Amino acid sequence: MGVYSSGKRIFYLDVLRVIAIICVILCHVLRVFCYYLPACSLSWFSVAFWIDIGVMGVPIFLMISGALLLNRNYDLGDFMKRRFSRVLIPFVFWALLLPIAKMILLAFPATIQEYYSLLFFNQYWFVWMLIGLYLIIPILNSFIKEYDIKGLEYMLIIWFIMIILLRDQPIDLLANVVSKYTLGWADIFAGYIGFLPLGYYLSVKKFKLSDKRMYMIGLIIFLVFTLISINHTYVGGLKIHKIVFYRYRYFVSTMQTVGLFIFIRYFSQYCENNSFGNFKNKFYNFFKENKYVSWIIFSVSVCSYGMFLTHYFWLYLLRYINANMFSIFSISPLLLPVVLFFVCFMAWMTTFILSKIPILKYISGAH
Repeated sequence: MGVYSSGKRIFYLDVLRVIAIICVILCHVLRVFCYYLPACSLSWFSVAFWIDIGVMGVPIFLMISGALLLNRNYDLGDFMKRRFSRVLIPFVFWALLLPIAKMILLAFPATIQEYYSLLFFNQYWFVWMLIGLYLIIPILNSFIKEYDIKGLEYMLIIWFIMIILLRDQPIDLLANVVSKYTLGWADIFAGYIGFLPLGYYLSVKKFKLSDKRMYMIGLIIFLVFTLISINHTYVGGLKIHKIVFYRYRYFVSTMQTVGLFIFIRYFSQYCENNSFGNFKNKFYNFFKENKYVSWIIFSVSVCSYGMFLTHYFWLYLLRYINANMFSIFSISPLLLPVVLFFVCFMAWMTTFILSKIPILKYISGAH
């Protein structure tokens, strides 16, 4: 039996977390490829299009947090202590090391001033954002416990409307007013915080349709908005010769993530409730019941935060090899999956090994 036979973990959320960390690392790897490949060439576009999949990584992580942390009963002090110790201790350790790695591998000047500048560079922006969201989760949790699904739906409706009006900006007048007078609407009403209640809502909402229809609807939503996103990347790339994509908190990328979340959740639910022995069930059981495959999913999910913190070091090593030994990123776009696998595997192995050493497990990022 696989590691999920005890029922202590939610399989589909672990699957989503694995997808999320691969998507995040994919974004960073493909950007290096696009830097070296001729802009707007066939090889360049064959790599750039993957940004439209990778962009879902951050929203998926936040939606999983919402699904697991909202509408819960917990002590405020205990919540803060456990959550921040898990995030802050490994973050501080790796953040202090990363500037040194950039100085050695990417030939940045080895000075105190340069170290200070690199220390606050934007590689770990996700962690700073996550810390801010953790601070607001107890307030959001109280709101959801008080107003339940109806209050949640009100919040999400406002959030989606503001994303459309302020992020996608179909109404230039409103966008100009908000920008000119710094009303802060884009960050307050259309910020990252919306992904938390969205994840919780999609994980608990009981729809009237069958599981099969729901996972088909989710798949259709995902495919339709992914095609829209790919077209946007192609048209925009031709115009400015740079990677163009719908970033986080935009309607298209948000709907992609919604579609994927619904598909994974209801496909899992459908296979759990229907033991037909057909291809879908065999496919699903291969991932959940096979002890080796399920352990890989479980382990990558547990190590995902540590993988995020450590993957930069391995990517920078490849950039050093590319600059000083032999070309990696400009040979062929077919190397993208090879490089992606290498960075993911080494980041996982780093986190996994550290998590097994008692004195180092606290900086591993595994939890």
